[in-house]
Amino acid sequence: MSRHASSSSLFRNQVPDRQSRQVRQGRKRSGGFTLIELLVVIAIIAILIALLLPAVQQAREAARRSQCKNHLKQFGLAMHNYHDVHNVFPAASYDHELNGGDEAIHASYSWGVFLFPYLEQAASYNQLTKTGSGRLHSTINTAAIRSILETPVTVFRCPSDTGPVLNSQYQINTGTAGTRYPTALANYIGVSSAGDINRLNTNGTFVAGTNVNGNAYSKRGLRDLTDGASNTLMIGERAWMLSGSQMGAANIYGHNGNADIEANAGYADGFISVLGGGKTHINETENACGSSCNDVDGRQGFSSMHTGGAHFLAGDGSVHFINQNIDHRIGGETDSTYERLLNVFDGKPVGEF
Repeated sequence: MSRHASSSSLFRNQVPDRQSRQVRQGRKRSGGFTLIELLVVIAIIAILIALLLPAVQQAREAARRSQCKNHLKQFGLAMHNYHDVHNVFPAASYDHELNGGDEAIHASYSWGVFLFPYLEQAASYNQLTKTGSGRLHSTINTAAIRSILETPVTVFRCPSDTGPVLNSQYQINTGTAGTRYPTALANYIGVSSAGDINRLNTNGTFVAGTNVNGNAYSKRGLRDLTDGASNTLMIGERAWMLSGSQMGAANIYGHNGNADIEANAGYADGFISVLGGGKTHINETENACGSSCNDVDGRQGFSSMHTGGAHFLAGDGSVHFINQNIDHRIGGETDSTYERLLNVFDGKPVGEF
């Protein structure tokens, strides 16, 4: 073989090898990311997550608000079913002691329990009210009854609220002064008044069911909602905690004594644990009440963890989200939209709300 032919053959053999190495090197380089590319990808992912999280949170809160609204609709059906049977709405509570009883030892079952048969809680209702079961302050000493009283009921809880299972702020008497037990927490309270919580001659839907200190009204039904059922609020929300202030929410099963805010300034006992009043603005905290009311008055009002307002049940069974900036003039006569909605017979047009 000639020298020229040998060189040509060698050249041909080397060219594919060189091309193969270049291809392999190119493949190797394309198999990974540079540091800059990796950082750009991470930054893009972080931005997408930052944009997505608020949307997810808003969607979840919208679902919780919808569920909260549905709970109040269930209360509306229960209130009207109760009314169909008894021809009145349930009272705040019944069977009070003469002259109001003792706030340190007496306790009563409240309106929430009376609605149990219409909220798929008939078994608990039968256990709590069976013949000979006695008053709340005595039955709570029975372990089986106390177990029921400590049991949460989903329809009484707003899913947006972060309060505990048991209400440590409004614990229930046991018949012995100084001994109390916490019971299941609720986020829904009955409307007592357009002003302070009041058991005497109140203008709200919920009244004391037994004459105490000569209260004039012990029953209230649809016939008494003379402003129109659609213009009357019956049940609303109260949060456990709001803007760092403990509002206390409410109790499902009952309250101590019979103190109100109007006559007794009962912020620790009495009707405050199951009822609310319109003395303060919606979502008014106890530390921001101002000079026109007591510095703890925010606790007796209506509040929620929903931004901008709270849900309320009207007398016709409809549910409304009432803006916290609704027309509301605290104190005096019923002369603002919010007060007219809470007052069942003020005789004044409500207007838009």
